[in-house]
This record gives sequence, structure tokens and C-alpha cells, in this order.
Amino acid sequence: MKLADLTGHEEIIRALRRAVEQNRASHAYLFAGPEGVGKTTTALAFGAALLCRNPEQGDACGRCRDCRQVAARNHPDLHRLVPEGASIKIGQVREVLRLITLSPFQGQRQVFVVEQSDLMTQEAANCLLKTLEEPPAGTVLILISDRPHALLPTIISRCQVLTFQPLLPEQVSVILKRVTDAPDEEVELLSRLSGGCPGRAVRLAGTEGGYFGLRQRMLELAAGLNRASLAEALQRAAAVAGDKEDALTCLELFLLWYRDLLVCKETGTPELLFNRDLFPLIDREARIYSRGQLLRVIKEIEKTRDSLLANVNTRLAMEMLFMRLAGAG
Repeated sequence: MKLADLTGHEEIIRALRRAVEQNRASHAYLFAGPEGVGKTTTALAFGAALLCRNPEQGDACGRCRDCRQVAARNHPDLHRLVPEGASIKIGQVREVLRLITLSPFQGQRQVFVVEQSDLMTQEAANCLLKTLEEPPAGTVLILISDRPHALLPTIISRCQVLTFQPLLPEQVSVILKRVTDAPDEEVELLSRLSGGCPGRAVRLAGTEGGYFGLRQRMLELAAGLNRASLAEALQRAAAVAGDKEDALTCLELFLLWYRDLLVCKETGTPELLFNRDLFPLIDREARIYSRGQLLRVIKEIEKTRDSLLANVNTRLAMEMLFMRLAGAG
């Protein structure tokens, strides 16, 4: 995908195209913002523009050999670094440093995209820092992070930081219609539920049974949880704790659900709800909780989500959350 094809983030896209057009790309960037907002997609499109042999107005031409290789994910000078297990280890960073010392294979640049860069171990981060202090010519590093506060301040200070903000619902809708075959009703709902993060919306649309089927399963888990015994809470946690991505999706839906309960309790206005089609059920459930209880529940869910993103044990985190929610109402 070319930079010109991306939806949203207009100021960032203009800055990146200007850097390519003027041949003034920084040696290191930090793309920061919520998960699923488009950071990796933008990084790869920027990498394509940097490696393109015939860039057009600061963007990849889409036709040359380099562009075709980037599209096929086999360009020898575009490298992607992802966590191995729970972290990015020092051995991975040392391999990056080894590649950096080599000349580009077929062009003038090498581009390194470091995904979830906040998961670098302390040793790996310190190792990378040395390269950021004395970057070799022709190298562009793009660090991607949902949690930039977890990076070393010295790393952040050596990067050009670009902060990605959530998109508007109509922008998310455009992306969903382009990449999924979800029905219009689901597209409209997911565009509002995604929190401005199209990657999240695409993932929800691609779940078994689509979003509505997934929401029904999550509501069945949440129903009566405030009155469940500890044993029942553990059983419900086990149903979603087998996979980290499933657990994160569950937490996203729980946040939306309890947020709707709070908004309904405070305003009684269906139009302000994400799940407005479930207003009678939300209105009934909201009466069970006090305002303070709902705020505490939302805070607990957010803490658990942050813990999972930091790679704590998924099952333990979900069990602790569900046990706390069992006594919330």
C-alpha cells in the first residue's frame, strides 16, 4: 500500500512524503499510538517510499522492482523485527546491528521496522541505543509502540516521534468496507466500537460469527458475573484465557459494555451508547451497579489490558480480573 492510499493521519503522511521528496528522512522514527490505529501499515508504506527507485511526489511508484518486492514482503533491504515470545531479545537486536554494518543489497537504503519496540529487554534496548547514537548513513529505523512510556527516555530522545491519533468513525468505516465483506450494519457498529482503531475493527469483523456473534458470547460471560461465586468466575475466565489475542478482544468488549452501563446510568440516553441496539438490557443491568462500582470495574479492566500488553501471564491476569468482577455489583 502506498502512503497516498492510507486513510487518516493526514499530517503524518504529509510529513513522511515531504521527507522522501526532499531526501531528508530521519535516521530513526518512533510511531506511537493505540494498538490497531495504523502505525505498522504506515511504516511499511513509508518503507516502500524510501526504497522505491522512482518515487513520485514523495511516495512509492508501485511499479518498480523494489515496490513489487515490498508488496510481496520479500525486499532484501526491508527488515521487520517482532518479539520472540514475550520480548525482543538482545540476540535479535545484535542481528539488526550486524545487518546495519552491511551495504544495502540493491539500493541506497536499509529500512528496519521494529514492532512492539517497548517489549525490548533492558539489554536489547541498551544495545539498540548505541546504534541510535551513531547511526550509519543509509539506515532508517522505525520503532512502533502502543506504549511509548515503556521505552527508555534516551531512545525516545533520539527518534523523531510521530503520534498517531484515533481515526473518525467514518474513516474506520471506509477502511472496513475496503478490506472486509462485513454487512453495512456491522460496519457501522464496528466503526463506532473500534475507538478509532481500524485494525481492531478488522480483527473483530474477522472473528467467528462476526462481531455480533462474538458480542453475544461475551455478554453471556458477563451476564451475572457480579453475582457469580469465585469458582464460577474462574470457569468463565478459563473460557477466554487460552489465547492472548482472544483475551484482549474480550477485554475490549467488556470495556465497551461497562462503559455503556455507566453512560446509561448517568444519562439514560440510548444515542450515546456504543451498543445502542441493546438499550433495554443495558438499562436493566445499569441499575444493579452504583456509579463508583462501574468506575472501579472499568479501571480493573483497563489495568488487566495493560498487563496483557506488557506480556504478563494471560490466564493469571484474567482469573484475577474475573474474581474481582465477581464481587463488583
